[in-house]
Amino acid sequence: MIVDAWRGGLMPSDQAARHLFLEKSLPMVMTLHPNGHGGLLVVQKLRKPVVYLDHWAIRLFCENRPLQDRFIAALHQSGGTWLFSQINLFEFVAMTDTEQARRAEALLLRAMPNLHVADLTMDKGYVFPDGAPQHPDAPQQHWILQDIGERAYIAGGHWNMHNFVADCINHSGELLPLFEEMKATMKTAIKELSQQAHLQANAKRFVPTKGMTLRDALARELLREAYVNPAYEFDEHDAVDFIHAFGPATVCDFILLDIRWCHRFEHAARRLHKGGVKGKLPKPYSRRTVAAFLADLEALAIKPPA
Repeated sequence: MIVDAWRGGLMPSDQAARHLFLEKSLPMVMTLHPNGHGGLLVVQKLRKPVVYLDHWAIRLFCENRPLQDRFIAALHQSGGTWLFSQINLFEFVAMTDTEQARRAEALLLRAMPNLHVADLTMDKGYVFPDGAPQHPDAPQQHWILQDIGERAYIAGGHWNMHNFVADCINHSGELLPLFEEMKATMKTAIKELSQQAHLQANAKRFVPTKGMTLRDALARELLREAYVNPAYEFDEHDAVDFIHAFGPATVCDFILLDIRWCHRFEHAARRLHKGGVKGKLPKPYSRRTVAAFLADLEALAIKPPA
């Protein structure tokens, strides 16, 4: 038996051998390097399979230890990446629950270094292909990554998520207004788009247009109800769920969503495939299919040589 720093406990020697094999054979998702100024720089990359979790899924893995153990083991054994976003963080800040914060920090630490952090609205390649302009009141770009580097420096060069979420809760007066503004802006933008006649027509019978990318087509299809149902009111909760579903979609392999948005994602994927749109989308799961998600991720475990 040896101590495994990522799982936070003891593990049999065969599991330890697997981790040593993965460490040596695969590049880390997240690594620490001297920044040239006495501190630490965090460098990260996305390594498949890439997993994205909606807020409810993170809370589920925080609260259910057997499911958490399976998720963390499968993440490391597959050599994959958990993509964690600023929306995930903001939703914990909105809860202002320090016990939930502590549990989330413990889960994130166990995932290290198979973690990749992103601001889905500001960073390139997520909600916007080229990213979004810096909000004057927002933290500086890559602020989550810089925060992780500072915490690792405090811990003497070791991964450290202590108070990572709790400190954000303590700064809720600065962060929550940004979250509320983001939701309101998204809601207004979608409402304006839904009133455009050509988008309404295309939503009723999907036909890909010249130059349409997978990203463009997915956005329209995920928002289809707003275009075809005049009685439907796209609200701020929908804005958050849309970002969870759309933002990471072009980089992920697995995505866990609210059940309503999981169904929308599945329906959108079928319509895009039928319409001839090329490209790979992640497999969506809901609360009802968590067991299937874990089994699918576990099936990708990299086996060390005999």
